[in-house]
Amino acid sequence: MIKKILKDKRVILVVLTVILLLLLVDFNQRMALLTRLRRQERDLTERYAQLESTRMALETELIYAQSDEAVARWAREDAMMIQPGDIPIILMPPANPIPTQRAVEPVIIQEISNWEIWKALFFGD
Repeated sequence: MIKKILKDKRVILVVLTVILLLLLVDFNQRMALLTRLRRQERDLTERYAQLESTRMALETELIYAQSDEAVARWAREDAMMIQPGDIPIILMPPANPIPTQRAVEPVIIQEISNWEIWKALFFGD
């Protein structure tokens, strides 16, 4: 009986079609997974490059912050310290400040005739 079923070409064709269909579905799923993983890999590679450049910039900033030049700059600019031999200059605001005159913008008056006023009143703009 089994030999008779196997000899029937339609049964063999149906079985092969089902197997081929299952293989195609599996292949499609694997290709979709591969596409998604490649996109994820590209995104992660870009993110890694950004983080790496940020790390390098922070390391450079840290090295500069620990240098003598940065300390001297901070002492002179922020802490208002001076070195021996420097002459400190402190700018004071003037006692009687001179008021500055503001530029007066010319006022432009547009002449509107009476009929335009009535037209706007009855019909709107």
